[in-house]
Amino acid sequence: MKLFKRFHIASNAIALVLLTVFLVWTVCTLPSLPKKFGMHYGMDGNFDIYSENKIMAFYPFFAGYGLFVIFSLLSFAASKIKKVGGKYKENETEGIRILIRSLCDMLKLCWAVFWSFWSFHVIHQSRWHFIINRNITIVLPIAIPLFTVMAVDTVRKHKIKKQEEQ
Repeated sequence: MKLFKRFHIASNAIALVLLTVFLVWTVCTLPSLPKKFGMHYGMDGNFDIYSENKIMAFYPFFAGYGLFVIFSLLSFAASKIKKVGGKYKENETEGIRILIRSLCDMLKLCWAVFWSFWSFHVIHQSRWHFIINRNITIVLPIAIPLFTVMAVDTVRKHKIKKQEEQ
C-alpha cells in the first residue's frame, strides 16, 4: 500500500507541475506568437489548423486539466467501490481498486506529458514529432503488468496480515 500511495502522490504532483509549468510558459510567451499561429497537427506532424485567437493557445491546458479532473474523479470513485462483482467479497476487491486507481494515475501522467509536448510545439510553432507520441502510448502495455503486480502484492500482504491476526 505504501508503494501505491507514493506512486499516487508522485504521479499527481508530476502531472500538475508539468501542466502548470507549461501553462505559465504559454502565458509568458503569448505576446510573441504570430498573429495567425498553428494549433493543431495533421498526421504528417505539420500544422493543419491555424487560429488568430490567442485563447486557442490554451487548448492543450483545457484538455490536460480536464482529463486530470476526469481521471481524478474516476480514481476517487474506484476508491469508494464496496463490492466488485458477485463472486468477490468486500475485502478481496482491494487489489482491483488499486489497479483501477493506478491506471487512472498513469493515464493522468501520460496525458499531462502529451499535452505538455503539444503546448511546447505550439509555443515554438515547431513540427510535432510523432515518435514522441508513439513512445507515450507504449507506456500503457508496460504499465498494466506493473500495476497488476502492485495490486497482487498488496492483496497478498493483506491476506498474510489477516492470517497472522487469526
